[in-house]
Amino acid sequence: MAQWRIGQVTKIGRVATGMMNKNWRVDTDTGSYVLKLFLDVRGPQLAFQHRVLRSLAQVGVPVPLPVPTRYDSETILVAGHEYGLFPWITGVHRSGLSMTFERVTELGATLGRIHATLRHTLPTRPAPYQSQAQTAIAALANIDRLLDVVENRSTNTDFDRLAERTLRMKRGMLLRLADRFPPPIPTTMAGYIHGDFHPHNVLLDRSDQVIAVLDWDRLRVGPYSRELVRAASFFFTYGDERGIDIERAAAFIAGYRSTYDIGPQAIADGIHRLWWERLTENWIVEWHYLRKNTASDHLLAGQAALLQWWTGRYDEVMQALTV
Repeated sequence: MAQWRIGQVTKIGRVATGMMNKNWRVDTDTGSYVLKLFLDVRGPQLAFQHRVLRSLAQVGVPVPLPVPTRYDSETILVAGHEYGLFPWITGVHRSGLSMTFERVTELGATLGRIHATLRHTLPTRPAPYQSQAQTAIAALANIDRLLDVVENRSTNTDFDRLAERTLRMKRGMLLRLADRFPPPIPTTMAGYIHGDFHPHNVLLDRSDQVIAVLDWDRLRVGPYSRELVRAASFFFTYGDERGIDIERAAAFIAGYRSTYDIGPQAIADGIHRLWWERLTENWIVEWHYLRKNTASDHLLAGQAALLQWWTGRYDEVMQALTV
């Protein structure tokens, strides 16, 4: 830790959370910090990310900025690995279901300020962004392939049974709803986005005000509407057959539009495409059986229940979130 002017180190401990990087809490006699080993984003991409964070901080978006080293660099290289140091921010990660409508609206406004600032500071080419949705035929073929794997399993766990039920449910839905395939219409309402705006990447204080937006490693160009609708589905889902708190999701979107209004048509397109994406994707099942990675198994039940709820109330959701 001698590369930073942070005083005497008193304790270092691994931070268990975080999937994209490895993090350690570093306590010193001048304060606490987070040491990050960057795994997915490095070099020029990381320098670009830090430049974006400085632009956001200048307009009041709460983002953590790297602590400069003794040599005025933002990262160091040790044995081919790149590390950065950030201030430790004390806060909580919380579902939006417990937040007041005022705080929900402020949360949406924060995402709106992020998108507006990124569009101003990182203008993209004027060419429309083309989102490629998976066809029903391709999705059905993938489901059948996964069903072969699941049916030939040697175990009979709760997850095995849930995976088979979910795949068969989606197969039936796709056969009925194949005509709802999103049209290949490009959108001009696209630009740089956070890429992963959800409760685990947003820190709140005790009054549920946003004090930090974390983990910018998925910063990329994409449709604003997808990140907006995806964030609403993460923050305000019950995780069961109750689906989403539509009133809070609507307040979140209203807050967003108060600072950056992409219009109801773009939002409707985002709702349609994210619903179709949830219908056609099976990444949790693929991770479990094909990658032997069970870290996300606990998410499958909630995602299956949300899809059923969303499909049954598709028109209601569309109307409530696009007014």
